[in-house]
Amino acid sequence: MLSLSSFPGWLIGITWVTSLAAIAIVAAVKLDLSAQLCLSFSALGAMLLLRRLVHRERPRLFFLACSAFLTFRYLYWRTTSTLGYNGLVDSVFMILLYGAEIYGVVVSMLGLFVNSRPLERKSAALITTPGALPRVDVFIPTYNEPADLLQVTLRAALDMRYPRELLNVYLLDDGGTHQKLTQSDRDKAAEAHARAGKLKELAARHGGRYFTRERNEHAKAGNINAALAHTHGELIVIFDADHVPTADFLEKTVGHFQRDEKLYLVQTPHFFINPDPLEKNLGTFGRMPPENEMFYSVIQPGLDFWNASFFCGSAAVLRRRCLDEIGGISGTSITEDAETALILHSRGYHSVYVNEPLISGLQPETFASFIVQRVRWAQGMIQLFLLRNPLGLKGALLQKSGRFQVD
Repeated sequence: MLSLSSFPGWLIGITWVTSLAAIAIVAAVKLDLSAQLCLSFSALGAMLLLRRLVHRERPRLFFLACSAFLTFRYLYWRTTSTLGYNGLVDSVFMILLYGAEIYGVVVSMLGLFVNSRPLERKSAALITTPGALPRVDVFIPTYNEPADLLQVTLRAALDMRYPRELLNVYLLDDGGTHQKLTQSDRDKAAEAHARAGKLKELAARHGGRYFTRERNEHAKAGNINAALAHTHGELIVIFDADHVPTADFLEKTVGHFQRDEKLYLVQTPHFFINPDPLEKNLGTFGRMPPENEMFYSVIQPGLDFWNASFFCGSAAVLRRRCLDEIGGISGTSITEDAETALILHSRGYHSVYVNEPLISGLQPETFASFIVQRVRWAQGMIQLFLLRNPLGLKGALLQKSGRFQVD
């Protein structure tokens, strides 16, 4: 029996474009108001009925086709019935609003394409034959986080089930660099000395390793790249300072690298145990899906089908050889994780998304820090578009046969 995964990726792409074009043509058929109401409510009714009667994966393409039809129908009406010249000022704002709606439609269609067949991938068991297990270096970058928080993350990383002789856990302290310790402000230098001493003692007491560098350059990307130059593990695991891994994190991720030499990334979702400021103020935490659920439970599985899952900065395992090939974690933009993923995907390397929460972390607790985080993400995406435009990256043609392979 043929399935979508048995067809090459370019054929699936052409099929999608052709289908959307056909839907757009049908959507442009002129109907009177009563016929339009019947058609729209019939499509919505069919979607609701199928949602109740059929497993959600089976009618997925029908749902997406109905959504595309209704979107194009609205766009046709919006274009042919509402645009007109009503003075210079009104027309300028009319065009701006219309452009924003066109942008929304394009993003919506891309979303339909990405989520056409989300991949529910299972964990890959470790291959434990002699010599099969790779050496793993765990990096915990830190700048100004308190020692008690770092102790929890460090202890959990050291407690992950994996042969101890193949596992090294590093605290990458960017708050104890030579630049910080010798700064002109004596009080701040003394604080940096005290903090560095505390973290060195913490790492030694628990069996981890303390690492710092000369200067604070290129933020988190520079911190990780400095550690890459002084470590030797075949795989690199990155945890944010407040991301505590489960004991089976490596058991459920490393096995994928043993089965695919072209694999550069295994990403797992970020799971948070505290509400962000909006959830706290609205009282929605624990009662409805959080904002990040859309990305980690919907978008990432969809991207995984197209071999396009993104590195999210933490809760991930990367292959050192692939990072060395591009000079380490990329730092052209302030969203170094997405940039690194973009470059390595363009070189034909594979990624895997394991949709199982294997870390618990903390979200920003103040509205100011929440806004700073979101602005940083937005700024980073704009930088990527301007400096690493994906449309200009030269990548190999992706082919689909069971999973994507690269010519």
